[in-house]
Amino acid sequence: MSIHYLHWATEDEQALSRAQTFDELARVALRVISKIEGDIHMVSGPISTGGVGTVPGNLYVFEKIIEILSKDEGYNIFSQIPFQKKMDSLCQMWQKMNPNEIHCIPILENFYKPLFSSGRIAVVHFIYGWESSFGSRWEHDYCKKNTKIRIEYLPKELSRRALKDNDNIHLYD
Repeated sequence: MSIHYLHWATEDEQALSRAQTFDELARVALRVISKIEGDIHMVSGPISTGGVGTVPGNLYVFEKIIEILSKDEGYNIFSQIPFQKKMDSLCQMWQKMNPNEIHCIPILENFYKPLFSSGRIAVVHFIYGWESSFGSRWEHDYCKKNTKIRIEYLPKELSRRALKDNDNIHLYD
């Protein structure tokens, strides 16, 4: 089983496929994290803005770092990767209805905020270059001001390690 679906049940996957709002996605995520024992870790980093400059490249780094932290460090990682396609779709719909908005705020307010406010997330690991991402900056500020979540800053070397098998993606120096 993939690390990204480690604590998922069939009903969670079905609920994810039926979800039509960020609130519904958050309910699925909260149900998944309710099954994780011990300290729960999450990863934050660029996806749609910043990072290595492309969404596929940022997702590649994001996924690999989650896998490294889970396998090599033994952290109980809640991976938001399974939600990504649905979040992208919902953001696209939201942007069509809000053409003057630059950033899809509901993903932050209606998905990430409930997770961070749940009291279940112990640590958020910020990928090197997180400051280049609007969403990661929002997550960082929210966690610092409103929660007791511990913040860890991952070294550039970990991102390089995540990219060791991919010559098509390059870190900005």
